[in-house]
Amino acid sequence: MVKKFIKVTLSIVVGVLIIGDLAGSGYLFNYAFNKTGYSSQIAKNFNKDDQWFLKQKPQVLEQTTRDNLKLKARFLPAAKKTTKTVIVIHGFGSSSKYMGQYAKMFHQAGYNVLAPDNRSFGMSQGQYTGYGWKDRIDISNWIKRLNQKYGKTSEIGLFGVSMGAATVMYTLGKHPKNVKFAIADCGYTTISGELNYQLKDKFNLPSFPLVPTASLFGKFLAGYNFYQASTKNTLRNNHVPLFVIHGSKDDFVPTKNAYQNYDYTKGPKKLWIVDGAGHANSFSKARLQYIDKATSFASKYFNN
Repeated sequence: MVKKFIKVTLSIVVGVLIIGDLAGSGYLFNYAFNKTGYSSQIAKNFNKDDQWFLKQKPQVLEQTTRDNLKLKARFLPAAKKTTKTVIVIHGFGSSSKYMGQYAKMFHQAGYNVLAPDNRSFGMSQGQYTGYGWKDRIDISNWIKRLNQKYGKTSEIGLFGVSMGAATVMYTLGKHPKNVKFAIADCGYTTISGELNYQLKDKFNLPSFPLVPTASLFGKFLAGYNFYQASTKNTLRNNHVPLFVIHGSKDDFVPTKNAYQNYDYTKGPKKLWIVDGAGHANSFSKARLQYIDKATSFASKYFNN
């Protein structure tokens, strides 16, 4: 009788724990991945550079993904005809229209600028965030589009901030054709590591078992396994010159990620830790230095 009672009690406890884990993990997944979750709550700052970008009336380009999503991007040709293009990739909760300061920086340096809206953001379709891993395939398709447009003379630079920086570094693992350089500003190394950090920082919760179970939701609903996303794996065979930028006071994507990403990549590389800058704040903190360093890096590796 006692043994039966213990078995029943244990079964109930285990059942409650499983239900609790599923409920908690489901909430975490929707909070972090669904377009109606945390990303929709992030305040956007539409500044003068963003206004400038839209006033240039960039062309809107479109691609259809293998999973039948229509993704869009803003394309701004250089003032003087060129086959050099910089793809500027936005961060979590943002979109191409908020990338004005970076688009302006590269456009004024004489380059075409392509600013995609990643899946689930801006003008693009999609219910779930790609966190750079799913997006790396989409960016590869934008690269192919540019190579088709400009042919053998096509030269491409990749630039991204936060999730966009992770997207850049994940894309490098696919050995994209005609990419001459990449700049990653405050990017994370792994999606799982960033989720672990945010769970602890925002909710003071342990990552296990919530994050592993949330990965199951990701696989079946978003269509990818975020545990596969790792710059350690994508950068270990990378030989595209990489400039890693990060703020010293970043409390959203810890600065240690920058040192790890710099260490992982095997090609020509440069590291700049911007003193006193918070997350995605390096441009504002050191605008003139930022423009000089970023455009000098681009100029060094684009063919002159």
